[in-house]
Amino acid sequence: MKYQLPPLNGLIAFESAARSGNFARAAEELNLTQSTVSHRVRMLERHLGYSLFERLPRGLRLTESGKAYLPSIRKAFEQIFSSTAGIFGRKDQGSLTVRAPVSYSVLWLGPLIDGFMQEYPGIEVRLISSIWADELATDETDIDLRLGFGIWPRCRAREVLRDRVTAVCCPQLVKGKAQAIRRIEDLAARPLIHVMGIEDLWMKYFDLAGMRLDVKRGDIHVDSTIAALEIAASSRCVALIQQRFIGRYLAAKRLVAPLDSTMEMEQAIYLVEPESRRQPKPEAILFSEWLGQDGGE
Repeated sequence: MKYQLPPLNGLIAFESAARSGNFARAAEELNLTQSTVSHRVRMLERHLGYSLFERLPRGLRLTESGKAYLPSIRKAFEQIFSSTAGIFGRKDQGSLTVRAPVSYSVLWLGPLIDGFMQEYPGIEVRLISSIWADELATDETDIDLRLGFGIWPRCRAREVLRDRVTAVCCPQLVKGKAQAIRRIEDLAARPLIHVMGIEDLWMKYFDLAGMRLDVKRGDIHVDSTIAALEIAASSRCVALIQQRFIGRYLAAKRLVAPLDSTMEMEQAIYLVEPESRRQPKPEAILFSEWLGQDGGE
């Protein structure tokens, strides 16, 4: 199949001008004259038959066609870069700072990160953990992973991982006949562990079973899933935990899942990027592509 592609120089000029907001900064970035950048964008617009920018006295503003076209062009450039680096490598690989909720850092991303480092051995990875999802990332953060509903002010968000939860407890709570956990109703009589930020999981879990969860004394509230797992493994309390986190605990027989019932979480892990960020680092592009391919495994 022969592709009738737009002029590549025009696409590069369009993406740079859209990111920088004017032809002068785009020209500086591309090491061209301002008139050359403007001319290349004009040629692209003629090829497409649509205007991509409104020319303003103090800069540029994307037209509706330009707004619709820009994300796919950026994605195409990122895929070309990622494929090239993945096959041929990069000589100037640097560092990458990744921030993620502490439980996801330790129980999900930590065991996976070696795969990325083996694929791109020249990149130094710094993994930073956060407890509260709405804490602001620093300017040094290249990849910001957050647990939430995908809506943060002045940010773009892409869903990376969604999980299901299941009830877990120490093995002693399923042994014997007296007070053993056999049904969802048995959970209601046990002290429950609630993780701050997703405290409503137990309520929704019982709602799904047609039951009402009554507030009772003896429940525990913790600020991380790691804490919930450790308390559940060494007490008579029951935790509702993401399935992706419990494999090693089940294999080590520190926890058991007494019931088959599971529930999909409403919140998910998102890759969050400030709208003000002009362009991600090359290392961040590589990590984002790798996460989309391998991170959900």
